[in-house]
Amino acid sequence: MRDFVLVTHTRWQEAPRIRHQLARLIADSGHRVIFVERPTHMLAGRPGRARNVASNIVAVGTRHLMHHQLRVVPALERLNALVAMRGLRRALQQLEPDADATIINMTHDGGFLRRMFPHRRIVTIIHDDFESMAHLPAFGHVTRSLRTTCLASDQVLAVSTPLVERLREWCEPELFLPWATRNYRMPRPGVEGRNTLLFWGHVDAALDTDWIRSMSARLLVRAPAIRLLFVGPTQNPKRRSRITDALQDLRNVEVKGRTELEDLPLDRVLAALIPYRRKGHVDATELPNKTLPLLSCGLPILKTGLPNMISAPFILPVDTADLLDQAIEACRKNFEGWQSDIREFLAGYQPAARLKALRIDPAP
Repeated sequence: MRDFVLVTHTRWQEAPRIRHQLARLIADSGHRVIFVERPTHMLAGRPGRARNVASNIVAVGTRHLMHHQLRVVPALERLNALVAMRGLRRALQQLEPDADATIINMTHDGGFLRRMFPHRRIVTIIHDDFESMAHLPAFGHVTRSLRTTCLASDQVLAVSTPLVERLREWCEPELFLPWATRNYRMPRPGVEGRNTLLFWGHVDAALDTDWIRSMSARLLVRAPAIRLLFVGPTQNPKRRSRITDALQDLRNVEVKGRTELEDLPLDRVLAALIPYRRKGHVDATELPNKTLPLLSCGLPILKTGLPNMISAPFILPVDTADLLDQAIEACRKNFEGWQSDIREFLAGYQPAARLKALRIDPAP
């Protein structure tokens, strides 16, 4: 068993994302993961103490000086690094990781990690287009932090081809797409009774509510039996209210809270829906993390935006009303015929390949 320190800007109890899945992937291979959670501001109380959150996974809190979007000049970044290093040292003292523990960094502002761990292997995974998400972009602070982080890493991976190409200016990044966390399960045959388009993920700002309203009206006329079901959490309660307020008057739309796929009426689902608006950080996405679990249920994917999303016969664009009509008809016609293609597609996205990319061998 080896130790891996996974540095994130996420709390363990948040809805699972790729950092949670990565922690479980490494833990399931027989190693211990120290999941370093999103730092706590110095004046915002004590960070979370070390606690066991899953088999072979320990979560622990740390501190920082200020939010990364506020470190607009290098001096603030340097001050924050001093506080962050002190907080991380204190957090790890509780757990005593191996002297040769690998550091897996999932932040864009982890350049200070090389100063803390001059002789340890540091792997950085860039999982979002942080530059497009930057506030006060004229200061260039996010780009500066991202560059420093890449240069301080022994290995850099990115979750889409556009991100790989962007990072190539500073390093030699590798493509690191998500992996299937569920085994494929053949859905109930036939399309009779399948009258639902399912969104399963974060019901959050990326959703194109204008498109949803427009397509809701279209479906009421062209396919009145079809319903739209949106299932998942939202990071901010006020944003949740805005989204539900924007959709609550639509007769064929339902919004539910976080629910596991197994607890949803999948026998009534014709296709999964990813109705994202065009935004810089979303446009870079090649394989949304929710895609593989949905495909594992045998569901074709209907998507808006996402110009760089991976191509497959069962991943269909629905940016216009005509495309939506065509996609629904294609799903009704090909639902069963696509199943062998979906199964074959998933075979290329297995956990063992991602461990190999990280150069992690299963524990003996």
